[in-house]
Amino acid sequence: MTPGPARLVTGPRAAALRRELGPLAWCALEFLVERSCDGTTEASVRAVAAALGVAKNTANRAVAALTRAQLIEGIQDRGTDGRFRPGRYRLRLTNDLLTPAIPQPRSQHRPHPTAAVPAQLTLLTPA
Repeated sequence: MTPGPARLVTGPRAAALRRELGPLAWCALEFLVERSCDGTTEASVRAVAAALGVAKNTANRAVAALTRAQLIEGIQDRGTDGRFRPGRYRLRLTNDLLTPAIPQPRSQHRPHPTAAVPAQLTLLTPA
């Protein structure tokens, strides 16, 4: 059985912050948190845009709003050849804001073998 996707548990400050940031920046934050590992996440603005289904400039404004709110910090690394590596962000979330929940395994609901199977509904009259 594979665990389901990571879920976020919001803390007491989350509602006020969600109103302050707006829905797009909040969704971008959720995307970054879901992809995070050890407090950092590897995601470009293009990846955020693709995940949210918005234009790259719109996603950039959402990421900038998260940076201004000091919820994320951009990390830019260069490889040994001098090229920039893919974008990364350090998450700065406190426990009263967001805490990643432990993924729970998906329950596989199966009807009891002796449960009655409902009859098929039809609009056709019997011949």
